Amino acid sequence: MERLTADILALPLDIGRIIVGGVLFVYFLNTLRQARDFSDPDGLIDHALLCRLFPLLRISLFQPGMPGWLFRAVFVCACAAALMVVAGFHPRAAGAFLFLAAFSALRWNVLASYLDDAMIHIFCLWLVLLPVGSTLNLPDLLAGVVEGAGGGATGEGGAAASVTDAWLAATVPGTVPRIFLANLALVYLVAGIYKFTSPMWRDGSAMHSALRMPIAHTPGFWTLRWRIPLQLVTWAALVMEPLFPLIFVLPAGSPAKWLLVAGAVIFHLGIVLTLKIPYSNLAMMGALPLALSPEIMQGWLGAPGVGGMGGGPGVAASGPGPDGIVALALVGLVAAQVVWEAANTGRRLRPRYSASGWDNPVRALLWMVGIFQSYRLFDWVDARNYHVRFEVTRVGEDGTPAGALDPDALFPRSMRHLLLRSYLVGNIWMRMSPGQLERVRRSLLVRHARRYARTHPDAGTIEAVAIVQRVTRDNLELTRGERRLMMRFTCRGGRAIMDSQE
Repeated sequence: MERLTADILALPLDIGRIIVGGVLFVYFLNTLRQARDFSDPDGLIDHALLCRLFPLLRISLFQPGMPGWLFRAVFVCACAAALMVVAGFHPRAAGAFLFLAAFSALRWNVLASYLDDAMIHIFCLWLVLLPVGSTLNLPDLLAGVVEGAGGGATGEGGAAASVTDAWLAATVPGTVPRIFLANLALVYLVAGIYKFTSPMWRDGSAMHSALRMPIAHTPGFWTLRWRIPLQLVTWAALVMEPLFPLIFVLPAGSPAKWLLVAGAVIFHLGIVLTLKIPYSNLAMMGALPLALSPEIMQGWLGAPGVGGMGGGPGVAASGPGPDGIVALALVGLVAAQVVWEAANTGRRLRPRYSASGWDNPVRALLWMVGIFQSYRLFDWVDARNYHVRFEVTRVGEDGTPAGALDPDALFPRSMRHLLLRSYLVGNIWMRMSPGQLERVRRSLLVRHARRYARTHPDAGTIEAVAIVQRVTRDNLELTRGERRLMMRFTCRGGRAIMDSQE
Protein backbone atom coordinates (compact mmCIF):
# COMPACT_ATOMS: atom_id res chain seq x y z
CA MET A 1 0.00 0.00 0.00
CA GLU A 2 2.87 2.35 0.79
CA ARG A 3 4.37 1.82 -2.65
CA LEU A 4 0.98 2.34 -4.28
CA THR A 5 0.05 5.55 -2.46
CA ALA A 6 3.44 7.32 -2.33
CA ASP A 7 3.35 10.82 -3.79
CA ILE A 8 4.81 11.54 -7.22
CA LEU A 9 6.00 14.72 -8.88
CA ALA A 10 3.12 16.33 -10.72
CA LEU A 11 4.80 17.90 -13.77
CA PRO A 12 5.04 14.77 -16.02
CA LEU A 13 1.39 14.00 -15.33
CA ASP A 14 0.42 17.45 -16.54
CA ILE A 15 2.61 17.18 -19.61
CA GLY A 16 0.47 14.19 -20.52
CA ARG A 17 -2.67 16.17 -19.64
CA ILE A 18 -1.75 18.83 -22.20
CA ILE A 19 -1.06 16.26 -24.92
CA VAL A 20 -4.29 14.37 -24.28
CA GLY A 21 -6.27 17.63 -24.06
CA GLY A 22 -4.96 18.64 -27.49
CA VAL A 23 -5.95 15.24 -28.92
CA LEU A 24 -9.43 15.59 -27.40
CA PHE A 25 -9.85 19.04 -28.94
CA VAL A 26 -9.07 17.77 -32.45
CA TYR A 27 -11.24 14.66 -31.89
CA PHE A 28 -14.33 16.66 -30.92
CA LEU A 29 -13.66 19.25 -33.61
CA ASN A 30 -13.73 16.44 -36.17
CA THR A 31 -16.87 15.01 -34.55
CA LEU A 32 -18.46 18.45 -34.91
CA ARG A 33 -17.40 18.62 -38.56
CA GLN A 34 -18.99 15.22 -39.24
CA ALA A 35 -22.19 15.90 -37.28
CA ARG A 36 -24.22 16.44 -40.47
CA ASP A 37 -23.56 12.91 -41.70
CA PHE A 38 -23.55 10.96 -38.44
CA SER A 39 -25.34 12.78 -35.61
CA ASP A 40 -28.17 14.68 -37.28
CA PRO A 41 -31.62 13.02 -37.40
CA ASP A 42 -31.60 13.05 -41.23
CA GLY A 43 -27.98 11.94 -41.56
CA LEU A 44 -26.71 8.56 -42.70
CA ILE A 45 -27.73 6.69 -39.54
CA ASP A 46 -31.33 6.04 -38.57
CA HIS A 47 -30.86 6.53 -34.83
CA ALA A 48 -34.53 5.94 -34.03
CA LEU A 49 -34.35 2.54 -35.75
CA LEU A 50 -31.20 1.59 -33.84
CA CYS A 51 -32.75 2.56 -30.51
CA ARG A 52 -35.76 0.37 -31.31
CA LEU A 53 -33.54 -2.56 -32.27
CA PHE A 54 -31.09 -2.06 -29.38
CA PRO A 55 -32.84 -0.34 -26.45
CA LEU A 56 -29.65 -0.11 -24.35
CA LEU A 57 -28.39 2.59 -26.73
CA ARG A 58 -30.83 4.93 -24.96
CA ILE A 59 -28.49 5.04 -21.94
CA SER A 60 -26.97 8.24 -23.27
CA LEU A 61 -27.28 12.03 -23.29
CA PHE A 62 -28.49 11.78 -26.89
CA GLN A 63 -32.01 10.61 -27.68
CA PRO A 64 -34.11 10.26 -30.85
CA GLY A 65 -35.98 13.46 -31.64
CA MET A 66 -33.19 15.80 -30.58
CA PRO A 67 -32.55 18.53 -33.20
CA GLY A 68 -29.24 18.68 -35.02
CA TRP A 69 -28.19 21.99 -33.49
CA LEU A 70 -28.21 20.41 -30.03
CA PHE A 71 -25.58 17.85 -31.03
CA ARG A 72 -23.44 20.63 -32.46
CA ALA A 73 -23.82 22.61 -29.24
CA VAL A 74 -22.59 19.63 -27.21
CA PHE A 75 -19.58 19.14 -29.49
CA VAL A 76 -18.72 22.87 -29.39
CA CYS A 77 -18.85 22.72 -25.59
CA ALA A 78 -16.67 19.61 -25.70
CA CYS A 79 -14.07 21.50 -27.75
CA ALA A 80 -14.14 24.27 -25.13
CA ALA A 81 -13.80 21.68 -22.35
CA ALA A 82 -10.79 20.15 -24.10
CA LEU A 83 -9.16 23.59 -24.19
CA MET A 84 -9.87 23.88 -20.46
CA VAL A 85 -7.97 20.61 -19.99
CA VAL A 86 -5.03 21.98 -21.99
CA ALA A 87 -5.05 25.20 -19.96
CA GLY A 88 -5.34 23.36 -16.66
CA PHE A 89 -8.50 25.28 -15.78
CA HIS A 90 -10.74 22.91 -13.79
CA PRO A 91 -9.49 19.99 -15.91
CA ARG A 92 -11.24 17.30 -13.88
CA ALA A 93 -14.65 18.98 -14.19
CA ALA A 94 -13.98 19.48 -17.89
CA GLY A 95 -13.03 15.80 -18.14
CA ALA A 96 -16.38 14.80 -16.61
CA PHE A 97 -18.26 16.67 -19.33
CA LEU A 98 -15.96 15.24 -22.00
CA PHE A 99 -16.66 11.73 -20.74
CA LEU A 100 -20.42 12.26 -20.95
CA ALA A 101 -20.11 13.70 -24.45
CA ALA A 102 -17.71 10.98 -25.64
CA PHE A 103 -19.62 7.94 -24.45
CA SER A 104 -22.93 9.45 -25.64
CA ALA A 105 -21.45 10.07 -29.09
CA LEU A 106 -20.06 6.51 -29.16
CA ARG A 107 -23.51 5.05 -28.51
CA TRP A 108 -25.36 7.49 -30.75
CA ASN A 109 -23.08 6.65 -33.66
CA VAL A 110 -22.45 3.04 -32.66
CA LEU A 111 -22.54 1.79 -36.26
CA ALA A 112 -19.66 4.14 -37.08
CA SER A 113 -17.76 3.86 -33.77
CA TYR A 114 -14.35 2.25 -33.61
CA LEU A 115 -11.12 2.02 -31.61
CA ASP A 116 -10.59 5.77 -31.37
CA ASP A 117 -14.02 6.29 -29.79
CA ALA A 118 -13.49 3.47 -27.30
CA MET A 119 -10.09 4.73 -26.15
CA ILE A 120 -10.97 8.42 -26.17
CA HIS A 121 -13.90 8.07 -23.79
CA ILE A 122 -11.81 6.05 -21.33
CA PHE A 123 -9.08 8.73 -21.41
CA CYS A 124 -11.80 11.28 -20.58
CA LEU A 125 -12.78 9.18 -17.56
CA TRP A 126 -9.18 9.03 -16.39
CA LEU A 127 -9.01 12.83 -16.58
CA VAL A 128 -11.73 12.86 -13.93
CA LEU A 129 -9.85 10.42 -11.68
CA LEU A 130 -6.25 11.59 -12.10
CA PRO A 131 -4.90 14.48 -9.92
CA VAL A 132 -4.18 16.72 -12.92
CA GLY A 133 -3.93 20.49 -13.09
CA SER A 134 -1.61 21.38 -10.22
CA THR A 135 1.18 22.43 -12.63
CA LEU A 136 1.47 23.80 -16.16
CA ASN A 137 -1.81 25.64 -15.78
CA LEU A 138 -2.99 29.01 -16.96
CA PRO A 139 -4.33 30.22 -13.55
CA ASP A 140 -0.88 29.91 -11.95
CA LEU A 141 0.73 31.71 -14.87
CA LEU A 142 -1.78 34.55 -14.69
CA ALA A 143 -1.33 34.79 -10.92
CA GLY A 144 2.43 35.01 -11.44
CA VAL A 145 2.00 37.79 -14.01
CA VAL A 146 -0.26 39.73 -11.65
CA GLU A 147 2.21 39.26 -8.80
CA GLY A 148 5.08 40.42 -10.99
CA ALA A 149 3.11 43.42 -12.26
CA GLY A 150 2.43 44.41 -8.64
CA GLY A 151 6.14 45.06 -8.11
CA GLY A 152 7.77 44.17 -4.83
CA ALA A 153 11.09 42.53 -4.26
CA THR A 154 10.69 39.77 -6.78
CA GLY A 155 9.51 41.60 -9.91
CA GLU A 156 8.19 39.90 -12.99
CA GLY A 157 11.20 37.63 -13.47
CA GLY A 158 11.10 36.56 -9.85
CA ALA A 159 7.38 35.82 -10.03
CA ALA A 160 7.88 33.64 -13.10
CA ALA A 161 10.74 31.82 -11.40
CA SER A 162 8.59 31.33 -8.33
CA VAL A 163 5.83 29.70 -10.41
CA THR A 164 8.35 27.44 -12.17
CA ASP A 165 9.97 26.40 -8.90
CA ALA A 166 6.56 25.61 -7.43
CA TRP A 167 5.72 23.46 -10.43
CA LEU A 168 9.02 21.56 -10.23
CA ALA A 169 8.44 20.77 -6.57
CA ALA A 170 4.69 20.06 -6.73
CA THR A 171 3.63 16.53 -5.81
CA VAL A 172 0.32 14.72 -6.04
CA PRO A 173 -0.98 11.41 -4.61
CA GLY A 174 0.42 8.57 -6.71
CA THR A 175 -2.33 5.99 -6.30
CA VAL A 176 -4.48 6.82 -9.32
CA PRO A 177 -1.53 7.55 -11.67
CA ARG A 178 -0.07 4.12 -10.90
CA ILE A 179 -3.44 2.43 -11.49
CA PHE A 180 -3.75 4.39 -14.73
CA LEU A 181 -0.43 2.98 -15.90
CA ALA A 182 -1.70 -0.49 -14.99
CA ASN A 183 -4.67 0.14 -17.32
CA LEU A 184 -2.30 1.11 -20.14
CA ALA A 185 -0.17 -1.98 -19.46
CA LEU A 186 -3.33 -4.07 -19.80
CA VAL A 187 -4.05 -2.46 -23.19
CA TYR A 188 -0.63 -3.40 -24.54
CA LEU A 189 -0.58 -6.84 -22.97
CA VAL A 190 -4.02 -7.97 -24.15
CA ALA A 191 -3.67 -6.47 -27.63
CA GLY A 192 -0.24 -8.03 -28.03
CA ILE A 193 -1.09 -11.51 -26.77
CA TYR A 194 -4.30 -11.79 -28.78
CA LYS A 195 -2.37 -11.13 -31.97
CA PHE A 196 -0.67 -14.48 -31.47
CA THR A 197 -4.06 -16.12 -32.04
CA SER A 198 -4.17 -14.64 -35.56
CA PRO A 199 -2.72 -16.77 -38.39
CA MET A 200 -2.05 -13.64 -40.45
CA TRP A 201 -0.04 -12.05 -37.64
CA ARG A 202 1.93 -15.24 -37.17
CA ASP A 203 2.75 -15.66 -40.87
CA GLY A 204 3.67 -11.97 -41.20
CA SER A 205 0.93 -10.85 -43.64
CA ALA A 206 -1.32 -8.94 -41.19
CA MET A 207 0.15 -5.47 -41.64
CA HIS A 208 0.26 -5.76 -45.42
CA SER A 209 -3.37 -6.88 -45.43
CA ALA A 210 -4.41 -3.99 -43.15
CA LEU A 211 -2.57 -1.46 -45.30
CA ARG A 212 -4.35 -2.72 -48.41
CA MET A 213 -7.73 -2.16 -46.79
CA PRO A 214 -9.60 1.17 -47.11
CA ILE A 215 -8.75 1.97 -43.46
CA ALA A 216 -5.25 2.86 -44.69
CA HIS A 217 -4.48 6.37 -45.92
CA THR A 218 -2.90 5.10 -49.16
CA PRO A 219 -3.93 1.48 -49.77
CA GLY A 220 -2.81 1.64 -53.39
CA PHE A 221 0.77 2.40 -52.36
CA TRP A 222 1.45 -0.87 -50.53
CA THR A 223 1.99 -3.17 -53.49
CA LEU A 224 3.87 -6.49 -53.53
CA ARG A 225 7.25 -4.74 -53.46
CA TRP A 226 6.57 -4.01 -49.77
CA ARG A 227 5.77 -7.62 -48.92
CA ILE A 228 9.07 -8.52 -47.19
CA PRO A 229 9.54 -5.21 -45.28
CA LEU A 230 5.96 -5.34 -44.01
CA GLN A 231 6.38 -8.96 -43.01
CA LEU A 232 9.34 -7.93 -40.85
CA VAL A 233 7.34 -5.01 -39.41
CA THR A 234 4.49 -7.38 -38.57
CA TRP A 235 6.75 -9.76 -36.70
CA ALA A 236 8.49 -6.88 -34.92
CA ALA A 237 5.15 -5.53 -33.69
CA LEU A 238 4.10 -9.03 -32.67
CA VAL A 239 7.18 -9.35 -30.45
CA MET A 240 7.39 -5.78 -29.14
CA GLU A 241 3.78 -4.96 -28.21
CA PRO A 242 3.46 -7.49 -25.34
CA LEU A 243 6.74 -6.10 -23.96
CA PHE A 244 5.59 -2.45 -23.82
CA PRO A 245 4.12 -2.87 -20.28
CA LEU A 246 7.72 -3.22 -19.07
CA ILE A 247 8.12 0.52 -19.78
CA PHE A 248 6.12 1.16 -16.61
CA VAL A 249 8.23 -1.03 -14.30
CA LEU A 250 11.80 -0.99 -15.60
CA PRO A 251 14.38 1.08 -13.66
CA ALA A 252 14.75 4.71 -14.67
CA GLY A 253 17.24 5.27 -17.47
CA SER A 254 17.80 1.60 -18.23
CA PRO A 255 18.72 0.84 -21.88
CA ALA A 256 15.89 -1.67 -22.12
CA LYS A 257 13.37 0.97 -21.05
CA TRP A 258 14.61 3.47 -23.62
CA LEU A 259 14.53 0.79 -26.32
CA LEU A 260 10.92 -0.04 -25.50
CA VAL A 261 9.94 3.65 -25.35
CA ALA A 262 11.46 4.19 -28.80
CA GLY A 263 9.62 1.12 -30.04
CA ALA A 264 6.31 2.38 -28.62
CA VAL A 265 6.74 5.80 -30.23
CA ILE A 266 7.56 4.24 -33.62
CA PHE A 267 4.66 1.80 -33.18
CA HIS A 268 2.07 4.51 -32.50
CA LEU A 269 3.40 7.05 -34.98
CA GLY A 270 3.53 4.35 -37.66
CA ILE A 271 -0.16 3.63 -37.12
CA VAL A 272 -1.04 7.35 -37.14
CA LEU A 273 0.83 7.91 -40.41
CA THR A 274 -0.51 4.85 -42.26
CA LEU A 275 -3.97 4.07 -40.84
CA LYS A 276 -7.03 6.20 -40.10
CA ILE A 277 -6.77 5.57 -36.35
CA PRO A 278 -4.96 8.66 -35.02
CA TYR A 279 -6.61 9.71 -31.77
CA SER A 280 -6.17 6.61 -29.62
CA ASN A 281 -2.54 6.22 -30.66
CA LEU A 282 -1.69 9.87 -29.95
CA ALA A 283 -3.46 9.64 -26.58
CA MET A 284 -1.46 6.53 -25.69
CA MET A 285 1.71 8.47 -26.50
CA GLY A 286 0.46 11.22 -24.19
CA ALA A 287 0.80 8.79 -21.28
CA LEU A 288 4.50 8.18 -21.89
CA PRO A 289 5.68 11.30 -19.97
CA LEU A 290 4.15 9.82 -16.83
CA ALA A 291 6.07 6.58 -17.38
CA LEU A 292 9.22 8.67 -17.94
CA SER A 293 8.71 10.76 -14.81
CA PRO A 294 12.14 10.06 -13.24
CA GLU A 295 13.97 10.71 -16.51
CA ILE A 296 12.11 13.97 -17.14
CA MET A 297 12.31 15.39 -13.62
CA GLN A 298 15.73 14.26 -12.45
CA GLY A 299 17.61 13.72 -15.70
CA TRP A 300 16.34 16.63 -17.78
CA LEU A 301 15.02 19.22 -15.32
CA GLY A 302 17.25 18.46 -12.33
CA ALA A 303 14.35 18.29 -9.89
CA PRO A 304 14.74 16.35 -6.64
CA GLY A 305 13.61 12.72 -6.78
CA VAL A 306 10.27 12.26 -5.08
CA GLY A 307 8.35 9.04 -5.33
CA GLY A 308 9.10 7.41 -8.65
CA MET A 309 6.30 5.50 -10.36
CA GLY A 310 7.40 2.30 -8.70
CA GLY A 311 7.26 3.81 -5.22
CA GLY A 312 10.01 5.49 -3.25
CA PRO A 313 10.71 8.21 -0.70
CA GLY A 314 7.55 10.21 -1.37
CA VAL A 315 4.96 10.69 1.37
CA ALA A 316 2.51 7.80 1.46
CA ALA A 317 -1.18 8.34 2.07
CA SER A 318 -2.99 6.23 4.63
CA GLY A 319 -5.14 4.63 1.91
CA PRO A 320 -6.05 4.89 -1.75
CA GLY A 321 -8.90 7.37 -1.18
CA PRO A 322 -12.26 7.45 -3.02
CA ASP A 323 -10.77 8.22 -6.43
CA GLY A 324 -8.22 5.44 -5.96
CA ILE A 325 -10.96 2.97 -5.04
CA VAL A 326 -12.92 3.90 -8.19
CA ALA A 327 -9.76 3.57 -10.30
CA LEU A 328 -9.00 0.15 -8.78
CA ALA A 329 -12.56 -0.99 -9.42
CA LEU A 330 -12.40 0.22 -13.04
CA VAL A 331 -9.17 -1.59 -13.87
CA GLY A 332 -10.31 -4.65 -11.93
CA LEU A 333 -13.54 -4.85 -13.91
CA VAL A 334 -11.77 -4.35 -17.23
CA ALA A 335 -9.31 -7.10 -16.31
CA ALA A 336 -12.19 -9.38 -15.29
CA GLN A 337 -13.90 -8.68 -18.62
CA VAL A 338 -10.73 -9.67 -20.47
CA VAL A 339 -10.34 -12.87 -18.46
CA TRP A 340 -14.00 -13.79 -18.97
CA GLU A 341 -13.74 -13.25 -22.71
CA ALA A 342 -10.50 -15.23 -22.96
CA ALA A 343 -11.94 -18.10 -20.94
CA ASN A 344 -15.11 -18.32 -23.02
CA THR A 345 -13.93 -17.58 -26.54
CA GLY A 346 -10.44 -19.02 -26.78
CA ARG A 347 -9.16 -18.47 -30.28
CA ARG A 348 -12.53 -17.59 -31.82
CA LEU A 349 -12.93 -14.00 -32.96
CA ARG A 350 -15.82 -12.21 -31.28
CA PRO A 351 -17.39 -9.04 -32.70
CA ARG A 352 -15.76 -6.06 -31.03
CA TYR A 353 -18.85 -3.87 -31.01
CA SER A 354 -22.00 -5.13 -29.35
CA ALA A 355 -25.02 -3.19 -28.18
CA SER A 356 -25.73 -5.75 -25.47
CA GLY A 357 -22.81 -7.97 -24.53
CA TRP A 358 -24.92 -10.03 -22.11
CA ASP A 359 -22.81 -13.11 -22.86
CA ASN A 360 -20.12 -11.32 -20.80
CA PRO A 361 -21.77 -9.90 -17.64
CA VAL A 362 -18.73 -7.80 -16.74
CA ARG A 363 -18.81 -6.10 -20.14
CA ALA A 364 -22.56 -5.58 -19.72
CA LEU A 365 -22.00 -3.93 -16.33
CA LEU A 366 -19.34 -1.61 -17.75
CA TRP A 367 -21.62 -0.78 -20.71
CA MET A 368 -24.44 0.18 -18.33
CA VAL A 369 -22.25 2.80 -16.64
CA GLY A 370 -20.99 4.21 -19.94
CA ILE A 371 -17.74 2.31 -20.41
CA PHE A 372 -16.91 0.23 -23.47
CA GLN A 373 -13.45 -1.31 -23.61
CA SER A 374 -12.09 -3.98 -25.89
CA TYR A 375 -8.34 -4.36 -26.12
CA ARG A 376 -8.38 -6.90 -28.94
CA LEU A 377 -6.80 -4.63 -31.49
CA PHE A 378 -6.15 -5.83 -35.05
CA ASP A 379 -6.45 -9.52 -34.19
CA TRP A 380 -9.62 -9.30 -36.30
CA VAL A 381 -7.67 -8.94 -39.54
CA ASP A 382 -8.18 -12.60 -40.56
CA ALA A 383 -11.99 -12.31 -40.44
CA ARG A 384 -12.44 -8.63 -41.40
CA ASN A 385 -9.88 -8.21 -44.16
CA TYR A 386 -12.31 -6.95 -46.80
CA HIS A 387 -11.45 -4.57 -49.59
CA VAL A 388 -14.48 -2.80 -51.08
CA ARG A 389 -14.36 -0.49 -54.07
CA PHE A 390 -17.42 1.22 -55.53
CA GLU A 391 -18.30 2.09 -59.09
CA VAL A 392 -21.03 4.71 -59.49
CA THR A 393 -22.50 5.39 -62.92
CA ARG A 394 -25.29 7.48 -64.39
CA VAL A 395 -27.84 5.34 -66.22
CA GLY A 396 -29.49 6.62 -69.39
CA GLU A 397 -33.17 6.40 -70.21
CA ASP A 398 -32.53 3.26 -72.23
CA GLY A 399 -30.94 1.58 -69.21
CA THR A 400 -27.35 1.71 -70.51
CA PRO A 401 -24.46 3.38 -68.64
CA ALA A 402 -24.21 7.08 -69.48
CA GLY A 403 -20.96 7.97 -67.70
CA ALA A 404 -18.90 7.20 -64.61
CA LEU A 405 -19.33 9.37 -61.51
CA ASP A 406 -17.12 10.03 -58.51
CA PRO A 407 -17.86 7.20 -56.03
CA ASP A 408 -16.59 9.30 -53.11
CA ALA A 409 -19.54 11.66 -53.55
CA LEU A 410 -21.89 8.78 -52.72
CA PHE A 411 -19.64 6.77 -50.39
CA PRO A 412 -16.99 9.01 -48.74
CA ARG A 413 -13.78 7.49 -47.39
CA SER A 414 -13.46 8.77 -43.83
CA MET A 415 -13.12 6.08 -41.18
CA ARG A 416 -16.72 6.46 -40.03
CA HIS A 417 -18.03 6.33 -43.59
CA LEU A 418 -15.97 3.19 -44.17
CA LEU A 419 -17.52 1.51 -41.15
CA LEU A 420 -21.02 2.26 -42.43
CA ARG A 421 -20.05 0.92 -45.85
CA SER A 422 -18.92 -2.36 -44.29
CA TYR A 423 -22.50 -3.11 -43.22
CA LEU A 424 -23.59 -2.85 -46.85
CA VAL A 425 -21.49 -5.89 -47.77
CA GLY A 426 -22.17 -7.90 -44.60
CA ASN A 427 -18.86 -7.20 -42.86
CA ILE A 428 -20.55 -6.28 -39.61
CA TRP A 429 -18.89 -5.09 -36.39
CA MET A 430 -21.95 -4.81 -34.18
CA ARG A 431 -23.64 -8.06 -33.22
CA MET A 432 -27.11 -8.35 -34.73
CA SER A 433 -29.49 -10.90 -36.20
CA PRO A 434 -29.87 -11.33 -39.98
CA GLY A 435 -33.24 -9.56 -39.79
CA GLN A 436 -31.77 -6.63 -37.88
CA LEU A 437 -28.87 -6.42 -40.32
CA GLU A 438 -31.21 -6.28 -43.30
CA ARG A 439 -33.22 -3.42 -41.76
CA VAL A 440 -30.04 -1.51 -40.93
CA ARG A 441 -28.59 -2.15 -44.37
CA ARG A 442 -31.67 -0.93 -46.23
CA SER A 443 -31.80 2.15 -44.07
CA LEU A 444 -28.15 2.93 -44.83
CA LEU A 445 -28.69 2.56 -48.58
CA VAL A 446 -31.71 4.86 -48.55
CA ARG A 447 -29.94 7.49 -46.49
CA HIS A 448 -26.82 7.41 -48.67
CA ALA A 449 -29.07 7.96 -51.70
CA ARG A 450 -30.83 10.87 -49.96
CA ARG A 451 -27.50 12.44 -49.06
CA TYR A 452 -26.39 12.23 -52.70
CA ALA A 453 -29.67 13.71 -53.93
CA ARG A 454 -29.29 16.74 -51.64
CA THR A 455 -26.04 17.70 -53.38
CA HIS A 456 -27.01 16.42 -56.85
CA PRO A 457 -30.71 17.33 -57.02
CA ASP A 458 -31.34 16.40 -60.66
CA ALA A 459 -28.60 13.89 -61.40
CA GLY A 460 -31.00 11.38 -62.95
CA THR A 461 -30.76 7.64 -62.38
CA ILE A 462 -27.69 6.45 -60.47
CA GLU A 463 -26.40 2.91 -60.13
CA ALA A 464 -23.90 1.84 -57.46
CA VAL A 465 -21.91 -1.39 -57.73
CA ALA A 466 -19.48 -2.73 -55.10
CA ILE A 467 -16.40 -4.78 -55.99
CA VAL A 468 -15.78 -6.89 -52.88
CA GLN A 469 -12.83 -9.16 -52.14
CA ARG A 470 -10.77 -10.51 -49.26
CA VAL A 471 -7.26 -9.17 -48.69
CA THR A 472 -5.35 -12.39 -48.14
CA ARG A 473 -1.72 -13.42 -48.42
CA ASP A 474 -2.35 -14.70 -51.96
CA ASN A 475 -4.52 -11.74 -53.02
CA LEU A 476 -2.46 -8.71 -52.04
CA GLU A 477 -2.78 -7.44 -55.61
CA LEU A 478 -6.59 -7.39 -55.24
CA THR A 479 -7.44 -9.24 -58.44
CA ARG A 480 -10.39 -11.37 -57.25
CA GLY A 481 -13.14 -8.83 -56.82
CA GLU A 482 -16.80 -9.88 -56.93
CA ARG A 483 -19.25 -7.35 -58.37
CA ARG A 484 -22.43 -6.71 -56.37
CA LEU A 485 -25.20 -4.30 -57.29
CA MET A 486 -25.84 -2.15 -54.23
CA MET A 487 -28.69 0.05 -55.40
CA ARG A 488 -30.21 2.05 -58.22
CA PHE A 489 -32.02 5.32 -57.49
CA THR A 490 -33.18 8.47 -59.23
CA CYS A 491 -32.39 12.00 -58.09
CA ARG A 492 -35.30 14.31 -58.85
CA GLY A 493 -35.81 17.73 -57.31
CA GLY A 494 -33.37 16.97 -54.49
CA ARG A 495 -35.18 13.75 -53.54
CA ALA A 496 -33.96 10.16 -53.98
CA ILE A 497 -36.44 7.69 -55.45
CA MET A 498 -35.22 4.14 -54.90
CA ASP A 499 -35.53 1.93 -57.97
CA SER A 500 -33.88 -1.20 -56.55
CA GLN A 501 -31.61 -2.52 -53.83
CA GLU A 502 -29.52 -5.67 -53.66
